[in-house]
Amino acid sequence: MRIMNNTGRILVAGSSAGMSKQLCVALEFEGYRVLEVGTESQTIEQASSGSHDVVILASTLEAAEPYQLCRAIRPKSAVGIILISRDASGQGRIDALNSGADDFLPSKFVLAELLARVRALLRRVPSGNRNQVLLRDRAIDFQSHEITGPQGRIARLTPKECLVLKYLVSHANRPLTPQNLARSVWQWDGEGRIEFVRIVVKQLRQKLEPDPDNPCYILTQRSMGYQFQLPM
Repeated sequence: MRIMNNTGRILVAGSSAGMSKQLCVALEFEGYRVLEVGTESQTIEQASSGSHDVVILASTLEAAEPYQLCRAIRPKSAVGIILISRDASGQGRIDALNSGADDFLPSKFVLAELLARVRALLRRVPSGNRNQVLLRDRAIDFQSHEITGPQGRIARLTPKECLVLKYLVSHANRPLTPQNLARSVWQWDGEGRIEFVRIVVKQLRQKLEPDPDNPCYILTQRSMGYQFQLPM
């Protein structure tokens, strides 16, 4: 798979002035393009814009609770989220992941560890929030909600299909349970919602796979869930 525009783009939201400057300088030194925002509305707007690959979300964002921000961002974007929280307990980590964050750090973190986690997240989510993904025999355009196949055949994705596919691609080569997809994409729980995820995955296979009955991209991992397989 080849991804268009490989430069890492980082959104830094909600750190204190001193920490924010330190983060931005360190990230820019690493070669990333960095944007800093300081309000809840700016964070949601930028994180959902498709312009960033990773959001570093700190609990110091004025008048905003970081877990709620994660829940607001996740249905609109598959951007990678690293949440920095004052709550260093095990429950804090669980709450961060359940709210849609991809990674978690306590507020008293080592800068080198944060940079390592950014690199790891970009490797794990190679397509991050990029709008175009080129596969061997077809191209996915998340901005136009289209899949272009052989002979220029175009399949159009519904908004729900696009969200699920983008989340699967963003977590490529990792199995995701139907419960995880329902919770992360729509913040849904319950068996009825799980069945809806299965229906959306079936629809995606009809539009994406060369042979929907023998998928090569959206695989079913027995007893685990679904996995977007990157072609070698």
